[in-house]
Amino acid sequence: MLNRITRRRTCLAGLGMALVLAGCRQNVRLADKKLRDPTVASVTHYGITLDVQATPKQVAFVLFRAIKEDFFAAADTEREQALDVQFDVCAANVLAAMRRSNWTRADFITDRVYHWTPTLSHYAHDFDDEFAKAEPRMVVTPASKDVPPRCAVRMEAADPSGDPAAQVVVMVWLAKDDGFWRVTHVGFDTGRRSLLLGGG
Repeated sequence: MLNRITRRRTCLAGLGMALVLAGCRQNVRLADKKLRDPTVASVTHYGITLDVQATPKQVAFVLFRAIKEDFFAAADTEREQALDVQFDVCAANVLAAMRRSNWTRADFITDRVYHWTPTLSHYAHDFDDEFAKAEPRMVVTPASKDVPPRCAVRMEAADPSGDPAAQVVVMVWLAKDDGFWRVTHVGFDTGRRSLLLGGG
């Protein structure tokens, strides 16, 4: 009888601890990640101030360079600094409005932003370190009439193999967040490998 009571108390204690841990973090995939809960504000990175006057191209350039530095980081501290930049350019409020009901704001935003470098890393070698070089490579879609307004930045990126047939068009989607152009997600233009009209 005593053993049964002891086992029951042990089970209840274990269940209680599991519930506490679940309440602290709903997304177990982030167990080894540093949670961030960014705010949208004017920031300056790589000599570019991303205030309400900043263009989608400027925001996309900062993101591309941060992804490159994240991917090629030689130390954890360098990677964390590059991730800090990515969180600075994320559309935090827009992303938060998309979160699932059982995720915290910080969990959801952290999960989204941590996917950006793995998504584009294969082409990070072709991301420029200077805005003057990057700017002519980028094409911006017209801002939508949505609320908030949205747009996308496209840029051709070469494959590390040098094979022209493996070139892609990378994309950064942005939304106006508290008056600032900020990033919602990244990916590829799956319908083309070139920015040339009709490019396949």
